[in-house]
Amino acid sequence: MLYLNENWKPEQGGELRLYLNGDGAEFKDVLPLGGRLVVFLSGQLAHEVLPAKRERISIAGWFKAR
Repeated sequence: MLYLNENWKPEQGGELRLYLNGDGAEFKDVLPLGGRLVVFLSGQLAHEVLPAKRERISIAGWFKAR
């Protein structure tokens, strides 16, 4: 995920929440700061996008293997 948001502030929300274990008790929130690249195994790591108070722009890509 590559974020394209300019001048993003923490109070605007929109974080990508990555759950680090199966019970959801441990997680990492990543702010959608412009130029930030986040790479993770989406099929193995539960995740969600938290509500944002402004438009949130990003580019997502997936690599697949047979």
